[in-house]
Amino acid sequence: MVKTAAKTDSKTKSKKTTARDTVASAAEVPKPGYHWMNRSNQWDTRVKPGKHGLRLGDLNVGIYGEIPEQWQDQTRNPRGAIPRKGVPPLGYSIRDKADVWADSAADLYEEAIQRKWAPATDVPWGTVKPLSEPLERAICQVLTELCQYANCDVETISQWQHQMSYGYHEVKQYLATASFDAARMHEAFRKRALCNGGGLGLEGPGEVNRMILESRGGWSEAVTYLMLMRGTFTMTLLRYLEKFAYNDAEQSIYANALQAKARQMTYALEHLQYSIAHDEERKAIMATLLFIGDRIWEREMADHVLREALCIVFAGGLEKAPDQGYAIYQKMQRDFMRDYVGTCEWLGIKRDPAMLPEAMADYLEAS
Repeated sequence: MVKTAAKTDSKTKSKKTTARDTVASAAEVPKPGYHWMNRSNQWDTRVKPGKHGLRLGDLNVGIYGEIPEQWQDQTRNPRGAIPRKGVPPLGYSIRDKADVWADSAADLYEEAIQRKWAPATDVPWGTVKPLSEPLERAICQVLTELCQYANCDVETISQWQHQMSYGYHEVKQYLATASFDAARMHEAFRKRALCNGGGLGLEGPGEVNRMILESRGGWSEAVTYLMLMRGTFTMTLLRYLEKFAYNDAEQSIYANALQAKARQMTYALEHLQYSIAHDEERKAIMATLLFIGDRIWEREMADHVLREALCIVFAGGLEKAPDQGYAIYQKMQRDFMRDYVGTCEWLGIKRDPAMLPEAMADYLEAS
């Protein structure tokens, strides 16, 4: 009986093996054609590293450096690659070079990568020491509003970035770093607010944030509000906060944030200049946008919360805030208006002081 069972089991295994072999032999192994190996718009490309390594901009050689004024491909096909037939379009809304381009985008990307910082370890948090409660409250209020600015940066850039064609990948890659820069700023501002016995303060009015986030006239319009208007003010504010920092941690935070905002401003000015150079009418459009934006800006700046908090920070406490602190605050606003209007003039956008809101015109006249 045991021998019979063994023979039966052996026969079953033999049948299973034979069945598997039959299926394997019946299925023909595809013969490779390697036809794709002859498909390239430009072969034998040999980009060499330069003094600073192999950088993003160094790759723009031959066909790979041909950046058309309009990108027709509606897929994620990399610039210079052969498009595949039958790929469904993604419907990018930003396809004109004039709507996104800045010659410095590749270099700004490289700089952002090389100078990235980690708030968790690069900021000397141990230097933060207890301050008087009014001063700590004022610092935390300013940081609360700076957190809102940084959030607005992230949301605005990301909502436009995915609409940009892949033919302008240098811009998309730089803007990716700009989003991360804004996220790091938010992280650092929030950490400083919560590390010294204080906490977040009152939410800002948010009118300018809403104006920026709800811009629908194209990326250049968003850049005008986010980077030219808000960006100029933020850079002015950060310079003053760095000057009046109360410890090395704050100086580190504001200095790193300034570097990131400077890159953003460089991109913004080059892009707007390029855009205007390719369509003179954009000057008039930007002038109209700024006319509208100035009035929203003045309403938000009229809010007393940020003004009073900054006066306390600049004066080192409550006692001298109404006179010494306010005098420094006014100087900061004059510096902002000088830089803001000066930048507009550099772009060829004339700003008539008579057309500015009263408070802004007063600061400009006194600058």
